Amino acid sequence: MFRPVIIIPCYNHVDAFEHFAIKIAETGVPTIVIDDGSAKLQSEHLKRICMAHGFKYIRELSNGGKGRAMKVGFNAAKDMGFTHGLQIDADGQHDAKDIKRFFETAEKNQKCLVVGNPIYDTSAPRARRIGRKITDFWVAIETLNMHMPDAMCGMRVYPLAETCAEMKYLRFHRMGFDIEILVKLYWHGLKIIALPTRVIYPQNGSSNFKMLRDNIYISLLHTYLCAIMPFGICKRIFSHAKRNSCAFL
Repeated sequence: MFRPVIIIPCYNHVDAFEHFAIKIAETGVPTIVIDDGSAKLQSEHLKRICMAHGFKYIRELSNGGKGRAMKVGFNAAKDMGFTHGLQIDADGQHDAKDIKRFFETAEKNQKCLVVGNPIYDTSAPRARRIGRKITDFWVAIETLNMHMPDAMCGMRVYPLAETCAEMKYLRFHRMGFDIEILVKLYWHGLKIIALPTRVIYPQNGSSNFKMLRDNIYISLLHTYLCAIMPFGICKRIFSHAKRNSCAFL
């Protein structure tokens, strides 16, 4: 059975989300919004938006980062009986029209991780593009796979059973979350399917990315992943060997 849900972490992006929420509601897919410790007025407004559209609203009292918010959302979705969760950012950078296509792909490949490969327009800051290329280089090393998709795209469909099991072993819960969960699910043996998706950077849009702090944080993440990479690759090899041996039983 395939039961999809949309999961949206939100931290002080209520103004952008107010417009984006209309597009999300038009999909007709159940939606969970995790308020990651937004300011009081932002939280109150966000809750009203969720109530207006029939979204489930979950508030965290303090800001724990995107990774912690997604953990809360994944576990809540799994407990509610959903099988697959589409992660999408609240700031309107992603194209809600692609949600249907992502879920169609996930339904046909229910044991796979469906990841967005971003198509940028001229609004994308040059520094962000360069940073992503550096991260993609390190992810290729950490996975020994030169064909890995973009490691930081915030639009993905996760199989919840496998993802919730792997979340117990995550160490980085802020901006490094998207990278760490991608690499570790790959090590776990999941096949990854990349779908092109348009990404824009709205004019006057705000970002929670802090250039110095988060680049240092991501650098520490890559150091950690490189250090444990041999164990991760062995885990993937063992997973494939086990799957293939079961096929002959």
